[in-house]
Amino acid sequence: MSDYRLVCRNHSKMHGSFAVYQSPPPTNSPGRLITLAWMARPAAPNTRVTFSWSTVLSFIWGEAGYLRPGAIFEASQSVEGDPLRENVIDLGQDSFGAPVFQNLRAGGPPGTMTINQLNTVFDFPVSVGIGMAGMPAYAAEANPNVSTSFIPHRNSYWVVFGGFSSGEAFETGSISGALAVDFDRMTPTQTVVLDIDNILRLKSSR
Repeated sequence: MSDYRLVCRNHSKMHGSFAVYQSPPPTNSPGRLITLAWMARPAAPNTRVTFSWSTVLSFIWGEAGYLRPGAIFEASQSVEGDPLRENVIDLGQDSFGAPVFQNLRAGGPPGTMTINQLNTVFDFPVSVGIGMAGMPAYAAEANPNVSTSFIPHRNSYWVVFGGFSSGEAFETGSISGALAVDFDRMTPTQTVVLDIDNILRLKSSR
């Protein structure tokens, strides 16, 4: 069941994609936290696309290579979690040396989601992070013997228009023209329009 719905209308003359992303949340990660184009869909001039999603959170890891802008992250494993209940998980390895999540449990500070990266070193770069609605939202490079805690949010997003693909890593500081969009139970549907002047604006959904 969808919690939120975002309608994006392209009233400009540009071809491209609407992308939805989340600002990196507070974290204790020793590495740089990378924002991902959480959802992206192409929209030709004078068309619209609609995103809808649930706000169910999950732990994710992926063999994404080094997370540089332009890289595409695809989750290799996703395990549903909850910041107020089962909010801790271990990243270990199976008997063949493959990365795998283990031991989902409660125990972290309320409001956080923690990934304990055990004493494992892999032959390829592995990244860990948090997803929403089954899709990765942000990630950081994994490090052995490190616990990374995230403070995820569910209601605040950004929308941008350009040449984006789902799962694409990018630097939020290099993004121009993005528009903040907030949701809550009173406003579960929002509408964003890319106007003829190529500026994104929030419109009334009524």
